[in-house]
This record gives sequence, structure tokens and C-alpha cells, in this order.
Amino acid sequence: MRRVRFAVVGKGLFGSAAARHLAEAGHEVLLVGPDEPTEPHRHAGVFASHHDAARITRLLDRDPIWAGLARASLRRHAELEAATGIRFHHPHPVLYADAGPGDLTDAMQATALAFAVELHAPATPPPTLSLPANARASIEQGVAGWIAPRRLVQAQTLAALAAGARVLRSPVWALRDAGADGTRLILDDGSEVLAERVLLCAGAFTQPVGLTAGLPLWTEGRTVLLARVEAPLAQRIAELPCVLLDTPAADLPDLYLMPPVTYPDGAAWVKVGSGSIVRRIDELEALQDWFRSAPPLEDVERLSTALTTLVPDLAGAELRTAQCAATLTASGRPLVDWVEPGRIAVACGGNGKGAKSSDEIGRLGAALLTDASGAGELDPFRVG
Repeated sequence: MRRVRFAVVGKGLFGSAAARHLAEAGHEVLLVGPDEPTEPHRHAGVFASHHDAARITRLLDRDPIWAGLARASLRRHAELEAATGIRFHHPHPVLYADAGPGDLTDAMQATALAFAVELHAPATPPPTLSLPANARASIEQGVAGWIAPRRLVQAQTLAALAAGARVLRSPVWALRDAGADGTRLILDDGSEVLAERVLLCAGAFTQPVGLTAGLPLWTEGRTVLLARVEAPLAQRIAELPCVLLDTPAADLPDLYLMPPVTYPDGAAWVKVGSGSIVRRIDELEALQDWFRSAPPLEDVERLSTALTTLVPDLAGAELRTAQCAATLTASGRPLVDWVEPGRIAVACGGNGKGAKSSDEIGRLGAALLTDASGAGELDPFRVG
């Protein structure tokens, strides 16, 4: 049986970051988790929501805690890109807009003042973007923009390996108490790893797989719609900003929109989604089916209408869908704490916006794993 000091379960955004920080601090660490499935529709294992080409990244947030996590992460991105040669961070304007009773721009302005970040109103309406007539808007620039989550995980993993970490590309299906020796990790092939301490970063699969019970977490399936941008239109909408739109009186009270981004198929796609279209998922089989199956037609139709309302030039574009799953917490903040003090800790709960802050959340999980002094009640958020 393989023995390790620290094991990080989950080779996604949080887990790969935690493994890097542990390895760079000189600790023995094993990062455990499968690669992206090659045939998702037939895959019988676990999935991850970072298998995507673009996520909005920004410093500002309604919650100053999230803004602080993002700032710490964004400050380290350039260094990680330089060390690995993998570019994943793409600066680009992020536009915040609200209409009617929406308060997004006010909330972002308050956070901007607290963090000394400059927000400015668009000088002219962004090209091809059709906002509600009564919308208010402001723009964040600088480090804001989008990140390629697959490439961020690649960079984190490469940096972890360079610092001495080991990677085991297999899912973990169970944890078993090994007494004073720590915890046994039961892998996909039935083999085991014995770890003194374990950090769980399994995201949406933490609860459904049953790696631990009773955590204040739940999982929501979310539908994403992508519209293909053909060459004649690509130049016209190249400057489309990332958008966060708050319109409480609308059919979809919140929307996000990504500018054209090139996906692995070589085509450019504009992405739209909403935190208001969610499906609560509690069981493992239901969660696997969510990733393997087509999303509900109702979700697709609502997002399609929203997309062509925001970007009329995309009417008639080729559409495709994707599914992801968000891990939610009651506090709306990430969960970083001990589950079993000194033995098993957890770093999860991205609440649909963890990608931009993943490096700092991973660092906090790594710091917690090396110091058992935080034993006690499980808090919604803990800085180790």
C-alpha cells in the first residue's frame, strides 16, 4: 500500500492549487483525481466543471470576502503563467449592469471603493450588446477578464509536479479510518493509498460520492448555452465585454455572458448562463446523468431568448449546450475547514464563482492541512 503524508483528493481548480502550494512549501503531497473523460456521454465515473475554455474572472464581488480571495489569486496568476509557460489569464473588460430594482452596480461600486479599484461607465454602448433601456452599467478592467480553467489546472498541476508533488490519475470512491496511521483512500481499481492527512477538493461530487457526510453543502446542475461565431461576425463582436447582468423583474433575473472564445474544436463561441436556472441534485447517479445527458429543453429555450436579446447579431447562430455543477454553501462562501480534526479537511463550495479565486482557496486548504490547531466546529468559511 502506498503511504503519503498529505493527499489532496480532486484534481480540479481547488485541488491542483492546494497540491502546488503544499509541494512548493516542501511537503510530500499526492494529488489524486481522474483526467477529463474522453467520452462524457458514456463515462461511468466522476466529472468536473472546469472542463471548459472560459470563465469570467474579476476582482469585484458583492461580498468583500470573495473580492479578497480573488485579489490574492489574481496577484499570483502572472507568476504561475511565467513559471509554467501556460497562458490561462486573459484580461478583458467586465461590464456590470442592472435594470429596474437591480442593485449590482451599486454593490460593485461599494466593493470597488473598499478595494481601491477603478470602475467607470462605458463611454458609448458596447458594440453589438443590447442592454435594457433603463440599464445602468460600469466596467472593471485591469486584471478582470476571463480565464481558461482547463489550462489553469494544467498550470497548477505542472507547477506542483515541478515542486515534487506526485499525481495519481484515479477517482477516490471511499475513505476509511486507519486509526493512528491516518486515512485509507479506496481507488477506482480497488487499490488503496494511506495518507496521514487528506484534503477533500472533490467539488460537486464530495457529497454524492459519500466521501464525507453532514457537510453544509449541496449541488446544483446548471445549463450553459453557446452560440458559434462565424468568421464574418467574429471581427464585429470581438470587443464584446464579459457581462454580468442583474434584472430582477426579468424572466432570468441574472445572466452572465462571455465574449467570443476559441474552444478545442477551433471555433469561436459566445457563452451565456444564469444562476437562476438550477437543478438540485443530491444522488451520485443523478449527478452523473446530468453530465451525460442533454439539458432540459426549457432551460435551453430561456437561455436562447436571453442570448439573442442581449446580442441580436447571434440570432440564427449554431447553438450547443453544456452542463456544469455548482457546489453551494448556506453562507455563499467557500468551506475551508477540518471535517475530522487532524485527519480530514475540506476545501470546496465555489458557489458558482470559485474559478477566479481558486488559487487562494487552494492555498488556504493547504495551510489548514499543515496545521491542526484549527480543530473545532465546522464553520462556513475559515482562514487557516
